[in-house]
Amino acid sequence: MINDVKGKVQQFLQDTLEIQEPGEGVRIVGITKVSNGWVAEADVVERDPTLHAHRVFKTARYIVKLNKDLEAYSFRLQNSNQPEDVEE
Repeated sequence: MINDVKGKVQQFLQDTLEIQEPGEGVRIVGITKVSNGWVAEADVVERDPTLHAHRVFKTARYIVKLNKDLEAYSFRLQNSNQPEDVEE
């Protein structure tokens, strides 16, 4: 089941954030089972849009929530100084 969650989150973030360039990618760093589904944390390496003419990348952490059917219903960029709320 964990591998299914990992695959769904990776595919969701790749599609939603349009991760396609060499050097960009999604790495799952945590998965937690909660009462209504799953919460996953992922580090996303993507091209910095402010320096589009250059190959400069940035890493951001995203939180993705999935229901029991493994459908993503919420995602957000995690602020580095904001604690994560796992349960809703």
